Parts: sequence; structure tokens; C-alpha cells
Amino acid sequence: MKTRHRRLAFTLIELLVVIAIIAILIGLLLPAVQKVREAAARSKCQNNLKQLALGIHGYESSYGTLPPAGKGYGWCASNAAGDPNGAVGDKNILNMSGWILVLPYIEQDALFQKLDLNLPFSNFKGVGTCCSPGNLNGTLATPDANSNANGTLMSTIVKVFLCPSDGPASMQIIGASSVFYYNPAPSRAGARTNYDFITETGDAGIPGTTVPVAAGQGCNYYKRRAQNAKYMFGENSNTKIVEVTDGTSNTFMIGESTLNVRNGSANAWGYRGWVQTGVDPNGGMNRWGTGTNYMLGRLDSWGQAGSRHSQSCYFAMGDGSVRMVMESVTGTIMAQTARMADGFTPPLD
Repeated sequence: MKTRHRRLAFTLIELLVVIAIIAILIGLLLPAVQKVREAAARSKCQNNLKQLALGIHGYESSYGTLPPAGKGYGWCASNAAGDPNGAVGDKNILNMSGWILVLPYIEQDALFQKLDLNLPFSNFKGVGTCCSPGNLNGTLATPDANSNANGTLMSTIVKVFLCPSDGPASMQIIGASSVFYYNPAPSRAGARTNYDFITETGDAGIPGTTVPVAAGQGCNYYKRRAQNAKYMFGENSNTKIVEVTDGTSNTFMIGESTLNVRNGSANAWGYRGWVQTGVDPNGGMNRWGTGTNYMLGRLDSWGQAGSRHSQSCYFAMGDGSVRMVMESVTGTIMAQTARMADGFTPPLD
């Protein structure tokens, strides 16, 4: 009698079919995994903005005003001292970001205690660069950011300032460079932020003054701006909640940006340098450039609002709520939502 033998292995065709089925399943699963990861990243981004917004309100509860976007800028348009139009920079150049003052309210008091608010956080003065003659009225205190504790600590990565959807770890740091336009000082590195105060950052000039249009934001520009044209923040700003007459729930307070910028640099959380003054939603968001300048995830120029989230960007409103805004919203509506007392409350949906 013939003995039957059981087959113990797949044939080549069966093996190929199994491999094909596994490949199809993986192909179906990967988009789902990516969607879950992006959903988690969006949730974390929202939580970061919420924490920062609550920190701003914590500061306001203590001092009666919102924190400034920064103090003592070196990069700002100023004419000679005594300019009759008031475009004169602070005498003490600090280049301090307003986030420094918020640190105790976002569980970063230990870091705050190591900083000296009377010394520079960056050495940049703006003289010799495009767009701004720099603060001609100010000088840097000593020791400057090249040797003081402030400059050393500016490379500290604070996770609440970073959106998990954006960029590899290598993009979180602005490396030390002898041409210290974006880093604190020649031998100091800086840590970037995805979130910053809503400020006017573009080449608006100062209407009715001798500051040239090409100069961009003038020194202490916020103080001379008409009330119905002001955003909530600016250099040495001191906005009170009652001044947000358009309603805090209708006004942008914090904007999201990217770590990768073609023309300029991402903002740093702790200091102000060249073109690092905040986020301006005027003109829209997610501007990736055109032609050879196009790169998804890289903003075309400094101060723009944008994110790596699909066709959208997060903003914290003046009441502390966080809203997702689609990139289809026009730049005009974005600018109206940034102004705190212009009488316009356009829908963002």
C-alpha cells in the first residue's frame, strides 16, 4: 500500500499570495497609524497653546496687564535720538522675549530664577542689516549675552513651546554663529519656538512719521499705533483686558508658526533678534513660497503664521480658548481678528 505524506510547506504561489495580502494590510494600516499620530500631535499642540494662554492670563492676574511681546529691542527702526515722531529705541537693549515673564506661570519658575532681567538675552543691535538701521538710541548692558547666564540658558529646550507635528530635533536649536543675527551671541545657541505673541511684524512702516516703509516695525511701534489698529502685543506693550473691545473670544492672542523659514528665521522663545518679533496673521497662513522657493512645511518668510497640520493652524484667543483656523480664511479676516479694537468680528469658519 502506498503511504500518504502530508505537505508541510507552502508552495511558491501560496507564499507570494500571503506576502501580497500582508503588504496590502500594511498599506491599509499605515495611513490609519499616521492619522492617529497626527491626531495625538494636534491634541498636544492644542494643549501647549492652552497652557501658554493660561500662563499669559496668570501674569495678567498678577500685574493687571498682559505681558509685552518683548522689551528693549536692538532690531527696530529708529532715527536719531530726539526724533520728533517718537521712533526711538529703549536706552537699555535687552532683546528679551515676553515669554521670559510668563515662565513662572507655565511651571518654569526654576528656569526663570536663573535669569537676570536687567541683562541682555541677545546681543543683536540691527546695525548694518537690511530693513532696519537698528536701535540707534540704545546700548547693551554688560556682561552681555556672550558671557552672562541669560545667553547660556537661551539654548534650553522648553517642550511647551514646540509643536510635535513640526520638524526633527535638529531644527529646535539655532546654532552658534559668528554672524549672530538669529542666535543670542557669537558663542551661544538658541532654542526655537512654534508659538509666539500676535504682533505686527511686516514692513508696515509708521504712517505719518519719518520712519521709512522698508524699515519694517519701528522701535516702540505699539505705543504709537492707533488704538483701533493695535494687536494685543508689541514691543513694551502693556495691554489691559478691557482694551480688547472686540471681545477676547474674537481676538488672536498667540499664533502658531513653523521651525523652518526660508527668508529669515523662526522665533526663539527667550530672546529677540533679527526679524524675530512674533507672529503676524495678516496675509493669511501656510505660505510655502512658489516655484523653486516652494517647500511644504517651510514658511516663505519671517513672522508668518503657519503649521505642519493639514491646511490649518492653531491660534489661542484672548479668552484662553484654542481654535483651529483653516488656511482658506482670507488674510483680511485674519488681520481683523488680530486687531483688538477695530470693531470687526468676522467669522473664522
